[in-house]
Amino acid sequence: MKYFTTFFWTAILGAVIGYIGSALQNVPADYTQAMVSALVAGSIGTFLVYYISRSFAPKTSQAEEDESKEN
Repeated sequence: MKYFTTFFWTAILGAVIGYIGSALQNVPADYTQAMVSALVAGSIGTFLVYYISRSFAPKTSQAEEDESKEN
């Protein structure tokens, strides 16, 4: 569910950035391209954060897990 929320807000922010960028350049806004670009960048960023944080997660031993269950 958290990934759907991330992609939803990424699409919204992509549309906002597309609007602001088109206003600054005085060109018509292309929301489809802005949203797709934002979703691709957001997907890559989301999966990179997931894999990087997973690889740096502390490793626990079986004895530590058993001890924490007893308390």
